[in-house]
Amino acid sequence: MTWIDLLPTLVPVAVAIALAVAGFILADAAAKWLHRRQAAPPTVRLARLAVTTIGLLLAAATIFVAYGPLTVAGGLTVSAIVALVVSLAISTIIGNVLSGVILLRDRVLRLGDRIEFSSVKGTVVRIGLVTVWIRMDDGGLASVSNSNLLSGPLVNRSAPSRLEGEY
Repeated sequence: MTWIDLLPTLVPVAVAIALAVAGFILADAAAKWLHRRQAAPPTVRLARLAVTTIGLLLAAATIFVAYGPLTVAGGLTVSAIVALVVSLAISTIIGNVLSGVILLRDRVLRLGDRIEFSSVKGTVVRIGLVTVWIRMDDGGLASVSNSNLLSGPLVNRSAPSRLEGEY
């Protein structure tokens, strides 16, 4: 068997890989273009996601056309692998979102609170579902994930006066 005999098998795989890589490169270029035009961050993320998805779908379509339809067992296997990859990819985000909800529900943080976390000391300037932004005493801006804040020793210097009598 020579390499020429393998071409019908390898060419569709190479094309699919090229389409997937092109999708990632174009997504990055689109995000940079939108960022230069001062688009809102959610718009940039959505554009990146859309272009990447199109590239991956084109790659999957190339493989599907080249090798034919999947059997039921093959389809279940592929869907299980995709579900596993997606769940692993978003597990950190889900943990941060749940931690953000707990931080907000327990009223641990509010805008303007003076906090200390690890080596970060400053004022809370933004509380999001995934991160908290802190204006540090030296003027810098720190972004700390909500799960880190919830798991680490967080000292809120502003909370005692606000929560007096509750705890």
